[in-house]
Amino acid sequence: MTRTGFFCSASTIAALASFAVAGPAAAQAVQAAGQQSGTTVGEVVVTGSFIRGTPEDAALPVDVIGADELEKQGSPSTLELIKNLPASNGVIGDTNQFDGRAQGAEGAATVNLRGLGASRTLILFNGRRVVIAPIGQGAPDVNLLPSAAIGRIEVLKDGAAATYGSDAIGGVVNFITRRNFDGLEINGSYRMIDGSDGDDWTAQAVWGKDFGAFNVMLTGGYQHRSELSVRERDFTQVSYFDSPETGYSTGNAVTAFLPLMNTATGGFTPAAGLQRDAGCAPLGGTPTFSGTTPACAFNYTPYDNLVEEENRFQLYGEINWDIAEDHRLHIEGLYSETDTPQWATSPSYLALQSPTSTTSPAVASGLAAGYFVPSTNPGFALYRQQNPTQIPSFATGAYLPGVLYRPLSFGGNPLFGDNSSRGSRKYEAFRLSASLAGEFGNGIGYDVAATYMTDNLVRIGYDALVSRLQLALRGLGGEGCSPTTGTPGVGPCRWFNPFSNAIQSNVLTGQTNPNYSAAVANDPELIRWFFQPTGSDLTTKLFVVDAVLNGELGWELGGGAVGWALGAQYRKDQFEGKYDALTDLTVTPCIDTPVNGSTNCTVRNGPFLFLGGATPSDLKGDVWAGFGEVSLPFTDSIQMQLAARYEDHGSGVGSTFNPKASVRWQFSDLLAARGSVGTTFRAPPLTSLDPGQVTSLQFLGGAFRAVDIIGNPDLEPEEATTYNIGLIASSGGFTATIDYWNFDFDNPLVTEPVGGMFSTMFPTGAGTGNCGNPAFAALQSRFVFGAGGVCSVANLSRIRTFVVNGPKVKTNGIDVLANYRMDDVWGGSAAFGVTATYTNEYSVGATTVEGVVVSPAFEGVNHLNYQTQIVPVPDWKGTAFAEYTMGPHNIRVQVNHIASYIDQRTSPFPPNVVQNATGATQLRSNEGRKIDAFTTVDAAWRYQAPWDTTFVFDIDNLLDEDPPFARLDLGYDPFTANPLGRTFKLSVTKRF
Repeated sequence: MTRTGFFCSASTIAALASFAVAGPAAAQAVQAAGQQSGTTVGEVVVTGSFIRGTPEDAALPVDVIGADELEKQGSPSTLELIKNLPASNGVIGDTNQFDGRAQGAEGAATVNLRGLGASRTLILFNGRRVVIAPIGQGAPDVNLLPSAAIGRIEVLKDGAAATYGSDAIGGVVNFITRRNFDGLEINGSYRMIDGSDGDDWTAQAVWGKDFGAFNVMLTGGYQHRSELSVRERDFTQVSYFDSPETGYSTGNAVTAFLPLMNTATGGFTPAAGLQRDAGCAPLGGTPTFSGTTPACAFNYTPYDNLVEEENRFQLYGEINWDIAEDHRLHIEGLYSETDTPQWATSPSYLALQSPTSTTSPAVASGLAAGYFVPSTNPGFALYRQQNPTQIPSFATGAYLPGVLYRPLSFGGNPLFGDNSSRGSRKYEAFRLSASLAGEFGNGIGYDVAATYMTDNLVRIGYDALVSRLQLALRGLGGEGCSPTTGTPGVGPCRWFNPFSNAIQSNVLTGQTNPNYSAAVANDPELIRWFFQPTGSDLTTKLFVVDAVLNGELGWELGGGAVGWALGAQYRKDQFEGKYDALTDLTVTPCIDTPVNGSTNCTVRNGPFLFLGGATPSDLKGDVWAGFGEVSLPFTDSIQMQLAARYEDHGSGVGSTFNPKASVRWQFSDLLAARGSVGTTFRAPPLTSLDPGQVTSLQFLGGAFRAVDIIGNPDLEPEEATTYNIGLIASSGGFTATIDYWNFDFDNPLVTEPVGGMFSTMFPTGAGTGNCGNPAFAALQSRFVFGAGGVCSVANLSRIRTFVVNGPKVKTNGIDVLANYRMDDVWGGSAAFGVTATYTNEYSVGATTVEGVVVSPAFEGVNHLNYQTQIVPVPDWKGTAFAEYTMGPHNIRVQVNHIASYIDQRTSPFPPNVVQNATGATQLRSNEGRKIDAFTTVDAAWRYQAPWDTTFVFDIDNLLDEDPPFARLDLGYDPFTANPLGRTFKLSVTKRF
């Protein structure tokens, strides 16, 4: 046996391939898997079982997607493929930096079968586990797999813990390399995307040589994905009054400020009410009010991208050596790299952390949730001269409320080339696997393998240091300036001007500021001094040893011999997190550590304005497993398979036992029934058990807040009972399947819902809500406030959440597929088909935090599910195609459909209002409450030219449909839709 999995005949696969995603006919997916450059194979591996020799796989809902089928579709990228899978929802892969479920994952892509979460889909490569990516979702990054080497993809849409162990709850996706490739193949593609900075292109090569008992294959591939700015798509450009949620913040560098004056005791008190900076409208901001507070709305998403630049490089090699009769050695190696060199975000972040009394003289006066600007600041003096009615002559300074302030906005960030703040993400993966498989003389087969894989992510961003920014506002900023002995604005000590007269123009729109003065403009070198990198170096490692025996028992049933398999597995998982000095909480735990070296502070969130720090970690976990299967061919038409697996995750987590039974009944030549029932589980990831924290950023109460996600060493494994019942019909060129599936979870591993916590504490999204209410005291302790800890939305800086075993979850639905193939149609052949998934139920039980129900039980189907435990779940998702082949030509048209769904939030919609510059209210519109259906049409033409050359011309989104509008930061739902619009792609393959 050459791979861990199930062997069956090519004829069996022909029936199985009727499940192929958007596949035109049963045999084609298999033909693609076996006929790589003229090579054929007599039997292939099907994901879902370790037993060989019987067609038991047909009891399981497996999709087989071959390379030939993908080529006819225009060779979609891995991300495009998984986003189009009808059984997959909530895919991570497109830029989605504003959702905590996807933050920090730029450049990676995950599979999310049934929308259960990417961590509940097990990814295999040639039947072996793939290491999870160090991105927080606890799921492998499928972008790292070598696309040039892939011969087919198998998708098992059923719980499979009895076979594969932890993580195989929603199903299994197995990427399988080409078999027995002989020759050289070179492929390249170019894709035109309107507005893209350079378009997309790929180049890859495959070389293989068959030496008889020994064969080798080497592949190399490079994929470039170009940057696509938010500004290039109209659906992202929505007025503040139409949708404040679409990328607007009232916290920016042209903000409201409070004039101050000295008190008799030397402190400060307000000299006037809050004043909106007069530069708001001239610089392109939207003057508005937040309650009674004058504000300026800043549109931050035009500085961001819909698609980040990605450069991906993959090298893969494998050898197969028949070292003796019936004994084969397989060795494979992979190196993969994904570089996102210029990740774009806002010019700077909101000031969620504020200075202490070490650097701010206003803190002692109770002004502890903002920044102090003395009247000696040159920008203050000029602004008062320009706007004498706003700042009284007796004012001695100003106070900038933290949640309303970010140091850089309309004028951009001068430290980077295009005025966005820039960061980077770089993944490097290495994998080595070796197996020895074959058959002993007594007919017992064996497969012994060892696999090692590591995935490293180096992630860099930028943020302002709280204490340095405050010193710069006081004229004590800059390299070489002593905050204790320096003179403000003299020598190396420089001023930072927070007022609009430092900004010449809006760098994106060109709108000029009439009150700009070069004399008070800010020095980029001063900005560089307080705007510092924050870096993390995260590594996951996986080492697995597998051993499987299989064969036949000495007795037979009516349908043939009883088959069996027994196996054992050892896994070691590791996670290592290292951080630069400013991000490492063991080195720089306090706001003031960068200026005084002190590590003694009550709040230990690090020194940055917005981003929290992290604690280094070096985590390890060992798993021991034993498993077994038996196939029972009771008759030629009724076959059953039983499987069970025991896994021990050590004293911290415990052990689990998971059985599964599946059956197939061919009760006529036309019709067969299949079904399965079993239990499945997922162990807590190492990072979830670690009591350290990571920080995400969530939009709550009109502003972004820091959300600390803290691990929980008391977590238990989550468990689910699953079953599947289906029918298979086949007659001539017609094949069809229908399956009902059901998942019922206990103790699911989730992060407490921050949206529910916030709305429970502050029901109106503003004011003081339930502050001080004894019934909410424990919940209130999860919220961190500035200004002396005064509880209010305006004073909220961060929220603490934990990973927990959450409420019950139940989901079920139906998969349908139908294909029809006709030969001798106008001298060629035609095929038609449809594949769809209908999700009937996705119910989540009530969630309690600190004794308070923060999220009542809800139904997730047909909803956006923003800031909940689950991803968006449209009820219908599917594809339909028509295809015609004549000689070397193949034409295919495919329709992709995602049904509409509802944004169930209440705050963005009527009867709520938004306020204009005078404070007058305007009723919000209902636009975006219903996120419309998204239907696109793709067309591809393949020409198999002479000289072993193939051309494929593909037009995706032929009708140039925009994604449906959603009241999210980017104006659409990146988990579900595609922002590219109509694209044109040409691919050329040459075989030698």
